[in-house]
Amino acid sequence: MINVLFILAVLPTIILGTFIYKNDKLEKEPTSLLASLLIAGVGSAFLTLTLSTILVKLIPFFGSEYYTSFDPMSLALYVFVGIALIEEFSKWVFIYSIAWKNKEFNHVYDAIVYCVFVSLGFATFENLLYVFSSESIASAFSVAFGRMIFSVPGHAFFGVLMGYYLGLAKLTSFNGIKDKSKKYLMLSMIIPTICHFLFDYLLMINLEYSFLLFIVFVVIMFSTALSKVKRLSNIPTNIFNKPERIDFVYNAFGNYAPNNQRFCPNCKSPINGNFCGNCGSRCN
Repeated sequence: MINVLFILAVLPTIILGTFIYKNDKLEKEPTSLLASLLIAGVGSAFLTLTLSTILVKLIPFFGSEYYTSFDPMSLALYVFVGIALIEEFSKWVFIYSIAWKNKEFNHVYDAIVYCVFVSLGFATFENLLYVFSSESIASAFSVAFGRMIFSVPGHAFFGVLMGYYLGLAKLTSFNGIKDKSKKYLMLSMIIPTICHFLFDYLLMINLEYSFLLFIVFVVIMFSTALSKVKRLSNIPTNIFNKPERIDFVYNAFGNYAPNNQRFCPNCKSPINGNFCGNCGSRCN
């Protein structure tokens, strides 16, 4: 029975990790780096526990076991700071320290791989903790299935959103667009934190239609994250190519046709499709 519970706890990580890895069509990341990222995810879970302990010592409110009796505003504060912000910050710190200056970080999609793998390491550790601390076998199975459907995919897709903006931050930084890079770097923390907050808040608040709103939010978030995976995994953007060679970088078919080439209205880089890999602008 313990083996079955263990499999249920790690299975969503295997499935989602494989999906993200297989969508890395440009250049697969080294196995050793992926393993390091998963371990870093576990490290981020310990950092979360440490920061949570410090926060509770400073502000006992965040250690309350009776959050179900909170009014909506108190619960919002509890979830945003005590859960979403601390967890996403912990993951972000490990991702940034490992990936930002790594020579393997040479495509925008790489950032999604890094962020998702750290998030899955975090989610796996959290899964094992919740499943094996359950009061009964029935409760453990309930927790395992519930987290398999919602929590682990949630962490993975928070990672996709974090990686999307982190990849653009690296790309714009290398191309000298510093202001935009700083904005994307901030968004790589802010956007997943907000999504994590809404995810947990809608699940925890006891109001009429809150679960329906939660389902709608999850569908929208998952759809958005999947679209980013599909889109960025097909953009052959090498971060370290010089700007003057950018015409060959962004043509997905390897052909450059000057008469038909479109240019980004923001940074004037040649583009293929509706997305500029140089500055991250939409070019509809």
